[in-house]
Order: sequence, then C-alpha cells, then structure tokens
Amino acid sequence: MKYRIDESLCVGCGLCVNVCPVRAITMADTAQINIDSCTGCGTCAGVCNKGAIIEVPDLDKPMQETASLPAVVASGVATAIGALGNAVKRYASSSTSTGSRRGGGMGRGGGRGGGGGRGTNRQNKRRR
Repeated sequence: MKYRIDESLCVGCGLCVNVCPVRAITMADTAQINIDSCTGCGTCAGVCNKGAIIEVPDLDKPMQETASLPAVVASGVATAIGALGNAVKRYASSSTSTGSRRGGGMGRGGGRGGGGGRGTNRQNKRRR
C-alpha cells in the first residue's frame, strides 16, 4: 500500500517529514507525499496525530481478489435456491404424512363419521 495526505486534516506539524526513511514527504502549507518514492512502510501514518495520512491501493501491484462479484452473487443465489429447495421438501413431506389438506383426508366417498369433508357436503346439497 501507498499513502496520501488528507489536506483537510493535515496541520503542517512536520512529524511525518522527519520520520520518512526514504524522504518521500515534503512540507509546504501541508505535507505532500511523492507517491512514486513512497515505499508504503507506514511510519508516517503511525506518527500522524491527526489521522491525515491515509492508505491508498498501490496501482503498480495487482490487488488480490478473494472472490469476484459474479462468484459472490452465484454463491448467494445457490444458497437461496438450496434453502428454498429444503423448504419445499419439508412442506412436501409434512403434507404427505398428514394427509390431504382438503376434506377429511379420506377422499370423496366418506369414511369415519360420514361426510368425508367439505367437498362431499357440497355435492350432496346439489343432489337434493
């Protein structure tokens, strides 16, 4: 990483100029870092009391990617699909083990107690 100065925070104290081992920092009204000379050691950031020295990515070195955005999205989608699939399986297994949700679970023709459910009662009313 390299460093830059946030000029809105720099008070021009000069502490960073004195500690830079490669003399990449100069002082005008505020400190200035020569980004080409900066080795990224971080000594200057360690002594800045105002937090005016900020780490920036080194453009000469490629950044390591932990995962690309498409891979992250695909992973999230796969997780969501897996969770949905599990929910469907749970629903399917619970509805088959408890019987049909309509009627009494005994089909059209009746069963214990007579009626056989709501659907049968409607048919009987129409016949009368």
